[in-house]
Amino acid sequence: MELLIFDNLSDNAGVSEKNTKSRLRDVIKFAETESVTSNAGREYIVSLIANDNNILSSLAIQNKKIGDSLYNAALTDTECIFSEILPVFDSIAYNPSGNETGFYSGYRDSIKSLTSSKQPREFLDKLITHYRNFGTGIKAKYTAFKYDGALEGIASADPVSFDSLIGIDHQKNMLISNTKAFIGGGHANNVLLVGDRGTGKSSSVKALLNMFCRDGLRMAELPKQHIRNMQKLIDELSVSPHKYILFLDDLTFESGDPDYHALKISMEGQLSAMPRNVIVYATSNRRHLIKETWSEREGGEVHKNDQRQEIASLSERFGIKLVFSSPNRSGYLDIVKSLLAQKSIDMTPDIERRALIWEMNNSGFSGRCAKQFVESVIAEYSE
Repeated sequence: MELLIFDNLSDNAGVSEKNTKSRLRDVIKFAETESVTSNAGREYIVSLIANDNNILSSLAIQNKKIGDSLYNAALTDTECIFSEILPVFDSIAYNPSGNETGFYSGYRDSIKSLTSSKQPREFLDKLITHYRNFGTGIKAKYTAFKYDGALEGIASADPVSFDSLIGIDHQKNMLISNTKAFIGGGHANNVLLVGDRGTGKSSSVKALLNMFCRDGLRMAELPKQHIRNMQKLIDELSVSPHKYILFLDDLTFESGDPDYHALKISMEGQLSAMPRNVIVYATSNRRHLIKETWSEREGGEVHKNDQRQEIASLSERFGIKLVFSSPNRSGYLDIVKSLLAQKSIDMTPDIERRALIWEMNNSGFSGRCAKQFVESVIAEYSE
C-alpha cells in the first residue's frame, strides 16, 4: 500500500507489517501514554495522521489555500486508510487504563472527534481543521513548554490566576492589554517585568497563559543556559498556528556575558524580523538586566557613555517595562485579607498578629510571603 500525502503512515513499520504482536505492542504503548478514547487501536492510527508532518498539514498550519487536486489526493489516501488500515486496528481489543495525559483539552476533544468519524470525507475535513487549529506534534498537545535543547511539553502547568495576585492592578492591566493585542494580531510589545523578589512578576506571566490558552496563547520557558539557541527555538515556534510568549525568567547577566549579546541579536539585531506569533516576556531583579560594577564606570567620558549605552541596549528592546515593588505593612495585610476572603475566612486580630510574625520569620513584606501565610491558615481550617 502506497499513500501520496500520508506516506509516512505507509512507511511506519508498525502499520505496514503483518506481525500482530508488534502491532499490539505499539497500540498498548500508545494507549497507556497518549490515548484519550476507549478505541485505542483506531485512535493510534488517527493520532499518527493528526501529528504527521506532510504537505497538507504544512499548508493548513500556515492557513494557506488547499487546492482541489491536493484535497482529492488526500481524500484518496483517506479512503485507502479507511478500507485497508482502520479495520485491522479496529480489531485490536485493548482498553486503556485511562490515566491523565496532560494534553490540552481542545486537542483531546479534536482527537475524539477525529476518531469517531464514520466516513473518509468527514475525517479529512475534520483533519484539516485540526491542523489549522492545533498544528502537529508536541506543539499541538500542550499549552506550556520548557526548552532544554528541544521543546518539552509541561503536563501540569502552574494554575495561578490573576485573582490570587493582589495590589498590582496597573501591572496586570498592562499585561492583559498587551497580550490581547498580541493574540488578536495587532501591535504588541516585548515586556520586561522588574522588581523585588516575591512581588508577582513570574506569577503574572503564568496567569496570562491560564487566561488566554483557549484563545490560542502558548508559553515556552527558555532557561538562561539555552539563550544561545533562542533563534533556533523562535524558528521552530514560527511554524505553528498558535501565539507564543517566550518566557525568560529571572534574567541577570554579568558584564561581557556572551548570552547577553545572543539575546540582543535574537530579539532585534538581525536581518530577519521576529515572527508575528512570538513575543518575549522576561523577568529580572535588575532594570537593565546586567550587573554593573564601579570599576566598569571608570575611564573617560567616551568609555563611560559606551558602557551606559551597552547596558541599556537590551532593556530598550522591551517596549513595556513594568516595575513590581514590595508592599508596605498595610499593603501586605491587605493582600492577606483579600486572599483569606477568597476562601471565606475572616481576617481576625489574631490572624493579623500571626501574619506579621510570619513576615518577620520569613522573607519580609511581599505577595509571596502573604500567599504562603494564607496557605498555612487554610491548612488549619481544613484539618
